Amino acid sequence: MLDTVIQSASPLATLLAVMVSLTAYQLVKMIYYANMHTLRRVPGPWISSATSLWIRWQRWHGRLSLEADKLMAKYGPIVRIAPNLVILNDPEAVEKVFVRKDLDTSPTSIRALRVGGHDWTVTYPQHDIARQRRHPVMIATTTKNLKASHTTFVHIIENMVRDLGVSDGKRSEDIVHHLRICTLKNSQIIMGGSAVDLDASDFPRVVGEYNFLVVWRLCLPSWLFEWLQYVPIFPHARFRVQSSDKLFELGSNLCQQAAKTQLESNQETNVHQLFTDDTAKYPTQSWTSPELGAEMAGQVLAATETTSSALAFIYYELAKNQQLQKELYKEVIAHEGYEDLDSLKLLDACIKEGLRFRPPVALTGSRLVPKGGLNVLGYYLPAGTVVTTQSLSMSRQRPDLFPDFDSYNPLRWMDDDDEHSAERRRLVVPFGVGARRCPGGNMATYQMRLILVATVRAFRITLAPETTPQAMEPFEANGYRSRHDRCDLIFTPHRA
Repeated sequence: MLDTVIQSASPLATLLAVMVSLTAYQLVKMIYYANMHTLRRVPGPWISSATSLWIRWQRWHGRLSLEADKLMAKYGPIVRIAPNLVILNDPEAVEKVFVRKDLDTSPTSIRALRVGGHDWTVTYPQHDIARQRRHPVMIATTTKNLKASHTTFVHIIENMVRDLGVSDGKRSEDIVHHLRICTLKNSQIIMGGSAVDLDASDFPRVVGEYNFLVVWRLCLPSWLFEWLQYVPIFPHARFRVQSSDKLFELGSNLCQQAAKTQLESNQETNVHQLFTDDTAKYPTQSWTSPELGAEMAGQVLAATETTSSALAFIYYELAKNQQLQKELYKEVIAHEGYEDLDSLKLLDACIKEGLRFRPPVALTGSRLVPKGGLNVLGYYLPAGTVVTTQSLSMSRQRPDLFPDFDSYNPLRWMDDDDEHSAERRRLVVPFGVGARRCPGGNMATYQMRLILVATVRAFRITLAPETTPQAMEPFEANGYRSRHDRCDLIFTPHRA
């Protein structure tokens, strides 16, 4: 009888001992990271210094950047937000660190962006590989090459305007949905040439779910959510997990169409052509088909989401501020056509303020401290420490230059004679800083000008009843978007 009791109790006692040991181990780790690790001198709350649970919790709720901004307001320009991660906001220190070309990107901080199980440029930690891959994108998105496709861009954007006009101001339209289709059609030209024609019908949902999949990948172990794709009772979750593969399929389709076009005729400069041209000035590595498909999918993702997410918030702010929208309408209606849009000061101010207020990318890059460590703002960062920054806080941490930093105010950019205007401009870095700055930033602003001009000319834009401040609360999922990943507005045509 006693033997039976002991035998039955042994597995339970063993399990309990294992749990106690694991708990003790985690507590020891937390105490070490918070009180004995080299980074203990870097300011920050105890919880974020001791465990990664704090940063995972903030990411899960889509508010890491805003919470990190609060910490910088409390602790200063350098804060420890995870056991091995510090966030840096001092402009001079950021430039000094991020301009260096011998600092790779932290692999664990970017692996969540893999497409279909494959890497693309931003998921390569090595700077030298990333530089080779980025250069063709920089060439293809120069203003000169963008102007070569200008007429086609305008045609695609005017098609979007016609689609928005079908509702005749009698029902709301999700501008995020329309923008994702429009920017996909524009970006496919730059990525593969004018003959490429991708199926855009499912793209808005695919890319939207992929953005939230990135949050899952950053917060949860993969085994915890990947099994959902095999469980029929969770169709939404299954689609989200499969969105990465669907995005990869789109990239592969783009490559197939682009390759066929290149064989048939001489095409205008595009990313696929530069990636596969052995005679190019900056030839890249030899590609396998999956590698190239993932690369093109990633480039399309970057080209569409930076533009559509930033524009959605600008439309929302214009709909809230009818007087500002009227002034912008006067400016664009007095300007004929779509040429020389960079001369429109209020348009430029609306875009610049949108990129400051709700930057399309939240944490703008990470760098891995090399052997020997770094001294930053009086603190020693040992090798292996991850250093990151964010454009959001560049202006928010300077109330002397941006007293109303938590408001969308394009008028702050209208006075070129303001003695602080140059310094303000230096603090707006929506596409990152330094050696791995986003190479497609020029394409994003080029599209934003065209799209805003076309829509503001055509419509009076007002808020839909369902578009409340709560619905438009920013959620950080691979960049900022609304919490429900949509922005419903009413587009009423201007009557002649």
